[in-house]
Amino acid sequence: MSTQPLRERRSIWRVGPDSTWTMVLPVLFVIVSLVALAVLPVIVGNHTARMRDQITRIAEPARRAANEIQVGLWTELDKVMAYQVTGERQYRDDYHTLLMQQIRDYAVLRKLGPQLGDDVNRDLITLISATQRWHAGVTAGEFLQRQLPAEVFMTRLFERHPSYELALRSAGQMENEIQAAANDRLAKIHNAERLNMALTIFLTLLALTSALLVAGLGRQTRLLAREAVRRRKEAEREAGEAKIARAAAENEERRAAFLASAVQELTSSLEPDRTISALARLFVPNLAESCTIDIAEPDGTLCRRAAAHRDANIEREMQREVGRVVAQPDRIEERPSVLSIPLMSRGQRLGMVTAAAPAGYVFTREDRQLAEELARHGSLAIDNSRLYRDSQQAVRAREEVLAIVSHDLRNPLNSITLAGSLLHESQNLSKDDREQLEILELSAKRMKRLIDDLLDVTRLEGGKRLPIEPAPFEVGPLLAETYELFKPQAASASITLRYHVADGVPPVNADHHRVQQVLSNLIGNAMKFTPKDGIVSFRADPQEDGKVVFTVADSGPGIPKEHLDDIFNPYWQAKRAERLGAGLGLPIAKGIVESHGGQIWVESEPGRGAKFYFTLPVAKKDAVVSSPQEAESRAHR
Repeated sequence: MSTQPLRERRSIWRVGPDSTWTMVLPVLFVIVSLVALAVLPVIVGNHTARMRDQITRIAEPARRAANEIQVGLWTELDKVMAYQVTGERQYRDDYHTLLMQQIRDYAVLRKLGPQLGDDVNRDLITLISATQRWHAGVTAGEFLQRQLPAEVFMTRLFERHPSYELALRSAGQMENEIQAAANDRLAKIHNAERLNMALTIFLTLLALTSALLVAGLGRQTRLLAREAVRRRKEAEREAGEAKIARAAAENEERRAAFLASAVQELTSSLEPDRTISALARLFVPNLAESCTIDIAEPDGTLCRRAAAHRDANIEREMQREVGRVVAQPDRIEERPSVLSIPLMSRGQRLGMVTAAAPAGYVFTREDRQLAEELARHGSLAIDNSRLYRDSQQAVRAREEVLAIVSHDLRNPLNSITLAGSLLHESQNLSKDDREQLEILELSAKRMKRLIDDLLDVTRLEGGKRLPIEPAPFEVGPLLAETYELFKPQAASASITLRYHVADGVPPVNADHHRVQQVLSNLIGNAMKFTPKDGIVSFRADPQEDGKVVFTVADSGPGIPKEHLDDIFNPYWQAKRAERLGAGLGLPIAKGIVESHGGQIWVESEPGRGAKFYFTLPVAKKDAVVSSPQEAESRAHR
């Protein structure tokens, strides 16, 4: 029998598998390399076969379809001109035949295009849009409805020719992209074949190197085994030393986990009574046998607000005392089995927690520290719930007062507006009287807008979203309408007003009246701060994330960096001495945009003007787009 100690024999036995794996690993490398050498050509062959099949089955038919579209577009113009010259219906029928062929080609491209990449798919969308504009121009120009006078025909053809040229360029680009996709796949085939060759060489060298390493690993394995035995002994010694530290860490971790869950439970409700009851349930049974919580009333007396006990029957008896006034002691009596901890927040005493230990148990210093920490979190939660309750009551009171005042103000305003409308019908008013009457009506409208703005800001400050009625509508008419609205004001202030709608801007799903309110607020602000002979511009552009971004820019003095974080706050103004408004426009604009699920932000440098941006969601493709009149009518309703 071996005289080797049992502990050492067990250590070597445990190291044995590591040594075996160290020797087996190079052998596995050899086997894996040989298997890879056999399998890799099959995988690469299948991959290249699939790529060639894609070129034959997808790329080539798609390229032919794109080429037929391009040839068809060339032929379309000939048919249109032949019809205008001869008036024979055959050319018009040939034109419609070409359109049907294009539809079939588009169907082929829609089916195959997505398989060739995003660039081909994007060019297909551009091509369809361009050809649709050209075909729509042919229809709008009556090129195939009747023979037009030569001057009229050439003029209209000249007007529509840019869309025709765009369609031809788009078809050529489409064919080039498809050819590029096919070339890309050919390049991938060549790269795969080169990679196969390189991997074959690499795996061969790896197998040879692994075979050479097998012979030299035996000795190395024995050395590693002895080193492992030595390190394991050191680890066993260190494990004994770390056991005590681990126990202390686990205790601290349990304490931290308990406090974390306690904070979560205390902050789960903003009702003071529920928070106080939750604090009592956390003391029992986690820290004490029973617990009572007495809260200070406004007159300084203590009132019992919660009680808990491990025994449900005793707890029901204790709950009967909840709500009674408790005599406040002059000093707190400390006993080993009872903890009396004051509830303090913001330097004020909120009340008292009294916790009793189970029979025969004495609270330790760690118990008291944990109880004081729990009471501190409970004090903050109770104070926060009270503050929240007071703020909610104040908000409700303010909303009620504002609603009453706004209602009472609207009645005389409506009377003023009605009286002004009746006076406009009078034939006996002089020019000066009519000017004064217009000033009166403008003032009444401004007062109505201020009342609406105050109500909107009140909703936003109360954490509510502004009411909106979203519906699909086009962006172009909205910007044109806004331009006409501000054009007289810009002319009187000697300010250049511009707007632009980028190509491809889709309809948005939004509240027409509210969006115009946002634009009016931003443009009105821009004109206030733009000097004479300045420029105010606004535009709309599509985004790739399914939204439309609107931009309002001015050439004014800009906004200092220290004010950029404040401009969307209610009642704030950059130049308060000038009193250019109530400071409600930007907060309301922010609330309207966020109610639509969009974002609003500003970019500015002093001396270079300011740019305001906001985004709106795009309407669904199958949505029915409303006209500006329908959107405005729905907003008034």
